[in-house]
Amino acid sequence: MKSDGRYWGSVRFYKHFILFITASLILLPTVGLIFMLTQYGKLKRNSDNKANEQQLCISQLEEKLALYEEQWEDRDTYIFEETRESEQVQETTEEQEIAEQAITEPVTTEDDVLLIPFAVDPGEIKYTLVNDSNPLPQCYPMTLVETRNGKMVHKEIRASLEQMIDDAKEEGFEIIICSAYRDYKKQAELVDKSIRKYLKAGYDYEEAFFKTRCYLEMVGRSEHHTGLAVDLVGIDYQALDEGQANTPESIWLHEHASEYGFILRYPDNKEDITGIMYESWHFRYVGEEAAIFMKENQLCLEEFLDLASRQDEKQTENAEK
Repeated sequence: MKSDGRYWGSVRFYKHFILFITASLILLPTVGLIFMLTQYGKLKRNSDNKANEQQLCISQLEEKLALYEEQWEDRDTYIFEETRESEQVQETTEEQEIAEQAITEPVTTEDDVLLIPFAVDPGEIKYTLVNDSNPLPQCYPMTLVETRNGKMVHKEIRASLEQMIDDAKEEGFEIIICSAYRDYKKQAELVDKSIRKYLKAGYDYEEAFFKTRCYLEMVGRSEHHTGLAVDLVGIDYQALDEGQANTPESIWLHEHASEYGFILRYPDNKEDITGIMYESWHFRYVGEEAAIFMKENQLCLEEFLDLASRQDEKQTENAEK
């Protein structure tokens, strides 16, 4: 039989059409799969490169913070870099001699006439000195109680602290406790967070560490471990920054805190002694007598304890004569 010459609608047309559809069903998924595999490979390589860069960036940080993990497991097994051998601080140790030399102006030339008019027992809880050179004693008696807003503090300070906050409120100043007692784990988390923030901002590890060190003590060396220190802010301005010093609540605290036994622990002109930059919100309980005396004579805690030690030595020498 002769073909009529038509292609459209012919057997040959349908045969070709079926072959085309079959080829498309096979080739298109194959090509799509190859394309997706290629893209996946590129994305994975980019992801791996970024992960390696991030790992490089924080590798030093992880080494420095490795010690903190041990401290978190068991507070009793924490080993201080600078240990204490007894409950009472031994002021004749080499460590304290170095700390005293580091104080550029521990007491002015008024040493000869400036006298503390009350007895100072360095063994009392309220005089516990904790800083970079004096880690928290392992035998420190920790008795914590809860404040009205749920913060934990040493039982020694709760009554005075809450009375101060109540009196401020009566005068129109609403003060809140934004930070109080911290355990080692919490302090390590804050140090870690601060260092990572500076690393993210482009600083190298050493720069990030020392910038953090200007405002945060290392684990075991923070006053917040004692329960005697609190960060106090006004309810309408809770940022811990330079602006905090200008709030009405902060001004009230700087004027009246000593009446309740609290001192501004890190004044703006004592950084070379305390080792910490000015913090207008950080208050420390030392008792009413000591707080008023320190405020009147513009002494920080290191200077006050140094003066008390010298005064005690002089009185001992005079008694022996």
